[in-house]
Amino acid sequence: MKLERVLALQGGGALGAYECGVYKALEEKGIKIDIVAGVSIGAINASIIASNKRGDAARVLENFWNEIAVTTPLFSHEGIRKAVAALQVSLFGVPGFFVARWLMPSLDYFLPFFWKNFYDTRPLRRTLERYIDFSKLPSSETRLLLTAVNVETGELEIFDSCRDRITVDHVIASGSLPPGLPWTEIDDKYYWDGGIISNTPLRAVLEKCSNGIDKKVYIVNLFPKARPLPRNIFEVLDRHKDIMYSDKIERDIERCKITNKTLKLISELLNQVDKEAAEKIKRTDVYKQIVKDSCMIYVTHITHSCEEVEFHFKDYDFSRETIREHIELGYKETIKILEKETNKAE
Repeated sequence: MKLERVLALQGGGALGAYECGVYKALEEKGIKIDIVAGVSIGAINASIIASNKRGDAARVLENFWNEIAVTTPLFSHEGIRKAVAALQVSLFGVPGFFVARWLMPSLDYFLPFFWKNFYDTRPLRRTLERYIDFSKLPSSETRLLLTAVNVETGELEIFDSCRDRITVDHVIASGSLPPGLPWTEIDDKYYWDGGIISNTPLRAVLEKCSNGIDKKVYIVNLFPKARPLPRNIFEVLDRHKDIMYSDKIERDIERCKITNKTLKLISELLNQVDKEAAEKIKRTDVYKQIVKDSCMIYVTHITHSCEEVEFHFKDYDFSRETIREHIELGYKETIKILEKETNKAE
C-alpha cells in the first residue's frame, strides 16, 4: 500500500529546537518525509528540511539551531537561568534572528506609539539564505507547505512549493508574529504569522494534498494540552500560553476520522453487491466526489512533555543550554514513540 508521510510543525519560538530533535530521530530511523508543513518557527524548520538532501537535512537543521543559540549567564537555579535568558533575548534580541528596534536608530525612534512592531527580522533573512537553497525547493523530494495570514482579509493562505515559487519572504511571512515582528509584503499583500489562525498546519495538508494516497501524519505538539493545575502566577501564565497555542485541530482530526469511516463503509457496501452494480456505482459523480481524492489519515502525536522548569516566556529562551535541552528531549521522545509503534505493528 502506497503511503505518503507528512510532518506537521507548529510555531513556538525557541521551542522549535524540539522539532529539530524530532526530525533528527525520524531521519535516523529511516522515515522519509514526503510532505513537510510548517508555520512560524515550524516554517523555518520545514523549509530547511525540504531544501536539503534526505540524510543531510537533520545535520543542517541542527547547525542552524546551534548558530542562533545565545550565550547567557549561568545560575545554579534553572528557573533563574531560564528567566534571565528570556529577559536578555527580549531586551536585545537574537543575533542572526531578530534585533530590538530600541537598539537601532530610526526617524521614529522617540515615537514608539507609531511603531507597528518591536523587532527587526533582517538578520533572519541573511541567515535563512545561507541554510535554505530556494532554487532546490521546486524539485525537492519533500513537498513544502507554509501558512500565513493575510493581514487585510484575515484569511489563511497556503504557500506550496509545487505551485508557488517560495522565497525567503514566504518563510518569514509565515513567522511574522505581531506585535513583536513586522508583517511581510509579498506581491502587494501583507502577511502575519499563520499560527494566529491555526498553530498546526494540518489543514494545509488536507486542502492541498488530497490526492487519494493514504497519509501517515506526524504532528509535533510544542504546547501540551493536558498539564497539572498551576501552583503560582508563573505557572498560571505558562498554562495560559499552553492552552492558547496547543493543538487546535480537533475538527480537522475528526474530519479525518469521519473520512476514514466513510471510506470503510463504502468499501463494505460495495462488497455486498454484484460486480456489475459496483462498477456502475463507481462511475457515478457522487462516488467520484467522495472517494476519488479521499484518503485514509493515520495520525501520530509527538508532544513536548516540558522540562522541569518552564516560564511564560519559554518561547524566548534561546540560550545555548535550553536549545540543547529541547533538541535532546525531542530526539528522545520521538525515538520512544517510534519504537512503541514498531512494537505494536509486530
